[in-house]
Amino acid sequence: MNTPKKPARPGGAARRATVQKRYLTYKLDLIKTLATKAADAYYVEASGMRVRELRLLRLVHDTPGVAATELRHRLVLDKTLLSKNLADLEKRGLIERETDPHDNRVQRLHLSAEGLRVWRECERIGRRLEAEMFADMPEDDWHRLHDLLDSALASLDRWRAEHGGRGT
Repeated sequence: MNTPKKPARPGGAARRATVQKRYLTYKLDLIKTLATKAADAYYVEASGMRVRELRLLRLVHDTPGVAATELRHRLVLDKTLLSKNLADLEKRGLIERETDPHDNRVQRLHLSAEGLRVWRECERIGRRLEAEMFADMPEDDWHRLHDLLDSALASLDRWRAEHGGRGT
């Protein structure tokens, strides 16, 4: 009597890859890592900055007068790394600090004229790179993905609030 053979299970690295691909966090991290590494080369050439520093510049642009503590919470960055990156942006003349008129302990951050110029150039590069990197995605899927990620982020923020801010 012939018993049907079970399909072979992938072993070793193939099995790990199959298991990892089931996790959303794995996929998100892989996409982020691959896209960031590719984009870094373009941003460094144009501005001398990597995506990590550019995120700070973008957030200062989007929220003029933001305090460093607010940036740290929004970007979930280590305080020391944030301070180092902000000092570098300031040294390069891309951001300016001013003392908060209501609290002398708080420094408010703004883009300088040079920071605004660099931000504009990097925005142009970023839009082009995203369009090229994800050109195989239909436009409706691209917009839907953004909506789904916004929803996932809101859900994660609620979860973190319920669990005492773990991961901040």
